[in-house]
Amino acid sequence: MLLDKKSPIPVYFQLKKIIKEDIEKRNLKPGDPLPSEREYCENFGISRMTVRQALKELESEGIIVRERGRGSFVVIPRIEQEGLMSFTEMVKARGMKPETEIVEFLKIPAGNLSATLGIKDEDNIFKITRARKADGIPVALETVYIPEEFVPDIEEKDLTGSLYNILKDEYGMEIKGSKTSFSATTSTPFLEELLKLEEPMPLLKVESVNFATGLIYYEVSYYRSDQFKITVNLSRG
Repeated sequence: MLLDKKSPIPVYFQLKKIIKEDIEKRNLKPGDPLPSEREYCENFGISRMTVRQALKELESEGIIVRERGRGSFVVIPRIEQEGLMSFTEMVKARGMKPETEIVEFLKIPAGNLSATLGIKDEDNIFKITRARKADGIPVALETVYIPEEFVPDIEEKDLTGSLYNILKDEYGMEIKGSKTSFSATTSTPFLEELLKLEEPMPLLKVESVNFATGLIYYEVSYYRSDQFKITVNLSRG
């Protein structure tokens, strides 16, 4: 697309529209770098001041983010959780594609989780750690501890999808409620590697004891604070 320098519409506004269309058409995806200011100047024959004005407005509208020394990037929309929503539901609600990578699958004794899960210390549980992604971007690392007796042969199921749906469709168990706590923590080298973080950053730690039909399971997740938020609706009766 070309700029019309004779148009009464300011050139910076035309450039801004072009960049927005590239993002809307997914030519530029969340997290992608934009061309440099110099490239825009050379491609459209315009001044750097004009380019900067367009980028400044895009940043103020929350469409891009500019980082000193690195350039401009398409903003990654935050995933928002309201109430009992699975990760898959949250991501799809943002118009993004959910993906899951299995990091670890173990069968271990319940040990100190036995009281939480309502089983004996020696009873086996599955420990399932998964990296959750939105449009290919790692958003969270989730570990679920679930009693073996309630989900036999779960290792044969497709754990790259929604665990909520597996419990409901394969085992007839529907999530009825959750006791959840939130806390702030700092990333570790292990989490930074799996979440593809270039440097340490604050993370949101979410711990949940989930109650399903005839089942209790424990879940702990670490979410990137720049890509996730939780909305809690409170009412006073």
